[in-house]
Amino acid sequence: MVEVIHYETANKNKTIGYVDIRVPIMKPTVLVLRKIAHVQSGDRRWFNYPSFSREINGQPSFFKFFEFETQIYNGQLLESLSDNVKDYCKRNGIEGLEPMNFDTFPESTNELPF
Repeated sequence: MVEVIHYETANKNKTIGYVDIRVPIMKPTVLVLRKIAHVQSGDRRWFNYPSFSREINGQPSFFKFFEFETQIYNGQLLESLSDNVKDYCKRNGIEGLEPMNFDTFPESTNELPF
């Protein structure tokens, strides 16, 4: 079972936070992954492994620092994070992770509460 060990909120482009997790591999081995990006675009949210860029033929290409060789495991691990992150943030009083309701969002600055 994946365990969230840290979450920090962020407001950097589409990144809304970073999560650190513990993943038991085989007793007693546990893998710790840090700085998994929590990303949002519109009302869609997902997680991305930390990555770096490397120039190839004059163009930047992005590579994950870590990934499973069997690609389905990558998707399964990242998909499993959503509920775990929500639970962790709720237990630790981290707010702002609920999707914004754009139907009730103010249309002008005159409607803002501050």
